[in-house]
Amino acid sequence: MVRFKNRYICFELLFETAGEDSRYPASKSSASDQQHILGSTVSAKNIVALVRDQIKLNFGDMGAGHLLSGLQIKYLGNKTQLGIIKVPRDHCRMVQVALALITHVNKHSCTIRVRHVSGTIKKCQKATIQTNRELIIAWYEKQQQLSKSGEILSKDNSSLLDIIKQSTSQISALDL
Repeated sequence: MVRFKNRYICFELLFETAGEDSRYPASKSSASDQQHILGSTVSAKNIVALVRDQIKLNFGDMGAGHLLSGLQIKYLGNKTQLGIIKVPRDHCRMVQVALALITHVNKHSCTIRVRHVSGTIKKCQKATIQTNRELIIAWYEKQQQLSKSGEILSKDNSSLLDIIKQSTSQISALDL
């Protein structure tokens, strides 16, 4: 009996603010803007549909046929816009290219950055938790700076440790 070998890709959605040049990383929107966009428009089904459309556009029907049943979103976080996607091992590069070629998610200008590729979900979870922790700490520090200056972007009054614990538990709860 032959088992199906998979790869797990950790990716990050980077939304751009309106009116800024998309060629520069500095034009990426703040975490609160991204959270608003992600919470209102992006779902796992949307990401899978976008990846399949990009594969069909760039690799044709043959590429789309290879990934007909093997493509699956395992996690999509709403605070840090991190996600984990499961793909067949033989077509991992094709999915990475498709992720890089996506420029819009539901009429919002967006870039997708591949953060980590792994052969096991456990290693991908560890990398996602580490990246998630870094992004949450950066987001929390920005929220603290904005609250000191009088601008409050988020109504979330949770402590940093609570947010990290909640996010880590969501990632760790993935199917093994």
